[in-house]
Amino acid sequence: MSESLQAKLQRLGVVKGTRNLKVPPSRPHAPVVPPREVEPVSFRPSLSGRQDDDPPPLSALLPGGVIVETAVGGCFVLDKVYPLTYQHGDDILADLLAFSAADVGAFTQDARFHDVQFRQMLFLDTETTGLAGAGTLAFMVGVAFFEQEALVVRQYFLRDHGDEAAMLTLLSDLLAEKSGLVTFNGRSFDIPLLDGRYLINRMFTDLRERPHLDLLHPARRLWRQRLGSCALGSLEQTLLGLRRTQEDVPGWLIPTLYQDYLRTGDARELLRVFYHNQIDMLSMVTLAARVMHLFAHTTPNQHPVDLYSLGKWQIDLHLPEAAEQTLQWAAAGDLPLELYHQALQQLGQLLKRQERRDEAVPLWQQIAATSFDSIDAHVELAKHYEWQQQDYETAVYWTEAALKLTKGWGAGQAALVRGELEHRLQRLQRKLKERDTNLTGDSYS
Repeated sequence: MSESLQAKLQRLGVVKGTRNLKVPPSRPHAPVVPPREVEPVSFRPSLSGRQDDDPPPLSALLPGGVIVETAVGGCFVLDKVYPLTYQHGDDILADLLAFSAADVGAFTQDARFHDVQFRQMLFLDTETTGLAGAGTLAFMVGVAFFEQEALVVRQYFLRDHGDEAAMLTLLSDLLAEKSGLVTFNGRSFDIPLLDGRYLINRMFTDLRERPHLDLLHPARRLWRQRLGSCALGSLEQTLLGLRRTQEDVPGWLIPTLYQDYLRTGDARELLRVFYHNQIDMLSMVTLAARVMHLFAHTTPNQHPVDLYSLGKWQIDLHLPEAAEQTLQWAAAGDLPLELYHQALQQLGQLLKRQERRDEAVPLWQQIAATSFDSIDAHVELAKHYEWQQQDYETAVYWTEAALKLTKGWGAGQAALVRGELEHRLQRLQRKLKERDTNLTGDSYS
């Protein structure tokens, strides 16, 4: 592109795609300027009224970054290599390699993980021009993978939208070497977005078909009860012991920074986006290790609230033996009273389903003895003594205790429950009377 045309376009605010515009034929005798490769530039007025110097190119801002050419164009690629001993927050990167990705199959219910190792997995995270919609573009795709004794964090960046096909091509080449994916909320966002971009570019991808560990879902299962927010940034502070530096940028600002770059050609503020994405990648590695450690190496020393959450999840995964042990450890820990009741209730129901009701009775009794607003344990005890033990006196005791508790409830809430309890009490009293009549009759026979 001629210098005059490029300057005119930039004065009009047009930067995106100017690298690929065709140069109009030169007029006869017009001076010919030798072509040169430059990063998009802009000229902004300074406070003094003079124009700023051209902003530095990406290669100067990010040493080690290179333009990788493909058959469909070029893409800026930056690699950063971290030794396995690198400490990220309270953890080191090598922690994850102590586990087998085959263990992921236990809680994803995906048998394809059985033959996969974490060294074969690709961690993936995108930075986009928006949150949704057909026009949303992933202008940066960050990936991380283990390579010998290091973790490589690679970032593919679009200098303008025309680089997208090249970026997708390079990503496909890397994916061909990997067996599965690890993301954070990628199942709902990153993977559908990239799949759509491959489709728009008329390129094939098997992203949706690959074994995929989305860390958001186990994080919510394991830590939402104790920590509340399970956003990656929140988990870094409350779980992983990480504090980001001032180099970071809030996620909501990232699309604006990229749009500013396309408009001005100044990439200096994008350094914060590169940092943000790199930290996301490292945090996914250490978060995956935390998930694996809690699930695969459960011990009674772990936080009792986390043990309670894990035990509930193990019940849903149809792992009764593991759930029983985990819930017992949780109940033995320092749980808030409400969670203590819930842990005992979950454990009691687990034993009941295994026809081990006698073992569940002490658990229901503990709940009933310390409960002032729930009658669930009272009802379980009444049912057990009526139908399993035929001990109608004890069944009456627990039914009357439940009725007494409902007196403190609101009228609407108590009406239906009291009706059921009174029906149960009448049936028990009738059974007692029939039994006494039979006993009296036998004594005269």
